[in-house]
Amino acid sequence: MSVMTAAAEFDDVPAGQTALRRRIAWVCWAIRLAAVLWVAWLVVEMAWSWSDTDNAKFAEGLGRAMGADLTGLSQTQIDWMFVMNSSVLVCDAVVAYCIWRLFGTYLQGRIFTVDAAVWMHRVGMAGLLAMASGVVFRRLALLILTSHAQVSATTLWSFQAVLPSDLLWIIFCLFVIAVAQIFKAAAELADDHAKII
Repeated sequence: MSVMTAAAEFDDVPAGQTALRRRIAWVCWAIRLAAVLWVAWLVVEMAWSWSDTDNAKFAEGLGRAMGADLTGLSQTQIDWMFVMNSSVLVCDAVVAYCIWRLFGTYLQGRIFTVDAAVWMHRVGMAGLLAMASGVVFRRLALLILTSHAQVSATTLWSFQAVLPSDLLWIIFCLFVIAVAQIFKAAAELADDHAKII
């Protein structure tokens, strides 16, 4: 988009929204930065945890937590864990991307618009996807890491696949989706009203 086109686009933005955009610009940039830092932190944390290739130490720690003997953990099991962890990280990166785009629409002055509501909806849906992938990852991780050992089903299922904090994040994502639907309906109604007038 050229500078002339961008300038023309902002000429169409009502003065109240331009003032609002100026007031929230720093918050939008702070949230965009936080989303990028969050994904970077996850990448560094994953790289740090996977840089330790001592399978015996990893198996000992997990075995102690489960009250089971997990010695003999293979490199294949560790590799599968890495692949699954990477897929969860991709889902988290999608959430950060949607957040970046949502607050980008706000920075461009498109605050109470259909496209902003669509990006907000995508944030909520991506958040639900990331939550679901995290829950599946935790359950599969236990099954993979204990596949070589004699671990009772009771011990396996005593480790929670869904944590209370997961429910909080699900509620938050559903809240974002609901607000997005409300904003979208309001923006469409405002567009229809503007066409009539």
